Order: sequence, then C-alpha cells, then structure tokens
Amino acid sequence: MNDTLTPLLALEMGLGEGPIWHPEHNALYWVDILGGALHRLDFDHNAHTVVDYGEAITCVVRHAGGGFLAAMRSGLWRLDEAGARQDRVADAPQNPRDHRFNDGGCDPTGRFWIGTMNETLAAADAGLYCHDGAALRARLGGMTITNGLAFSTDGRWMYHTDTLTRVIRRHRYDPATGELGAGEVWVDLNALDIAGNPDGAAVDADDHYWTALFGGAGLARFDPDGRLVARYPLAALQPTMPAFGGADGRTLFVTTARENMDAVALAEWPDSGALFSMTVDVPGRPTAAFRDNR
Repeated sequence: MNDTLTPLLALEMGLGEGPIWHPEHNALYWVDILGGALHRLDFDHNAHTVVDYGEAITCVVRHAGGGFLAAMRSGLWRLDEAGARQDRVADAPQNPRDHRFNDGGCDPTGRFWIGTMNETLAAADAGLYCHDGAALRARLGGMTITNGLAFSTDGRWMYHTDTLTRVIRRHRYDPATGELGAGEVWVDLNALDIAGNPDGAAVDADDHYWTALFGGAGLARFDPDGRLVARYPLAALQPTMPAFGGADGRTLFVTTARENMDAVALAEWPDSGALFSMTVDVPGRPTAAFRDNR
C-alpha cells in the first residue's frame, strides 16, 4: 500500500465533490458544485473533460438504464452517457434560493439517497431524501449539512452525518424494503483528537468507513465498531469525499475544495482544489446504479 495521497490532477475547483467510479467507462466522474460542472477522467485515453450546466450540480450516480442521475439545484435530472441533460426526474424539495442538494448515493438495490443543506447555515431544516424509482420522499430531517452517506457491505447499516455536528450516525437498514431503523451515534469526532469535520465517505471491502475531514487536511478510517484505524494526511486543507476505483478497486480518489480559502491559506495549501489519489491494500466495493423500474 502506498499510504500517501498525492495530486493526480491539478485543478482549482471551488468545491470538488462526489467522485464515482464507472467500471464500464473505465473512468472517474466527479463534480465541482460551485463551478456547476461534471468532470470525467478517462483512463483509457488519459483524457479529462468537463460538462458545464450553469447551475450547481452536487453529485451523480450511474443509471442502470444508461447515463446518470444527477442532483442539481433545480432538481434531479437524467443525464445521457455524455452528461447532457435529458429529463427532470424530480423537482428540488426545498426552496432553491437558500437550499440545495448535497451528498448522495445509491443503496445496494438501487434506491437513490440524497441529502440537502441550508446554505445560510441559519437553521437545521435540511434533510435526507430517497428516490425509490417512483418518487422523491423525505426520510430524515433536522440537519444543516447532510453528508457522509454510505452503506455497510451487507447493506444492513446506513451511515450519514450532519457535518457541523462532527458526529457520524448509523441506522439499521433493510435493503429489500428501504426501511430505515432508529439512528444512533456511531463516531463522535468531538471525543477524538482529530481535526476537521466529517464530509463525504466510502466503505471498503473490509467494511471500514473512510471519511474526508473537511478543514482537517486528511482522511480518517474507522472499523465496523467505530474505532479509528488510521488517518491519512493530504496537501489540501479541505478534502471533501473519497471513492474507490480503478480496474481492481484499489485506487482511492479524493476530491478537494478551495471554497472560502483566502490568499494566505492558498499559499499554505496550494494543491487545494486538486484531485488526489493513492493505492490501497483493501479494495472498495462497486457502487450500485440507480434503478427506476423497481
């Protein structure tokens, strides 16, 4: 294992987020939320391309019918294989003037779970939503910045966080029905000697949960019992989300952000906004695609 995260692609993203590996395309996709753009890094041709939308795009997931499902400020959109907008699947569930979608991903059977955030940070009125193939429905509320969505390898636990609380929670989950059980505190970063707020996350094949530490210049890895196993620094102050990919699932990609960093901070952390990577011993699990014909 090369346990050093190094820049893979030099970028100046305002808020890089949401990396996903597409095995059929042999490509990594991610978004720049503030830039309103979908990025693609094609490993077959060593080509980096960008699609601009003119509005915030916060995450994408593969669609089982081809293309992608994307969360944008205006709602959920079906994208074709090239990233072009096709149809709006659902309207934004909250006022888009001060709320937007944030972190999201699919459960093992293809439901799309997506959180929102209150951009004013003035109230804990954001929530976690689920599109089950028929409709977008509210499932959890009382949060400010929903983040950290991931599922255990058996699909029986769903993890998430309200970033500002520095607490990662988990819920019992039934992947067959989408039923969500009562939540519990799983990891409290306030009780650990660790900097940064929990942001996006990914789970590896050993059921270890990796979270980006926004403002903490690193990633943290926790075992299934919530014990801190390791911390991996990187040369960007604001990592946002890890994702496993590559042909063998043993490349860990990490997006980062330059948002709200002044000239002094950028001089100290010049690689902020870049895409990072490192090789890991334990691969990640393939992430499920969205299914609208459940």
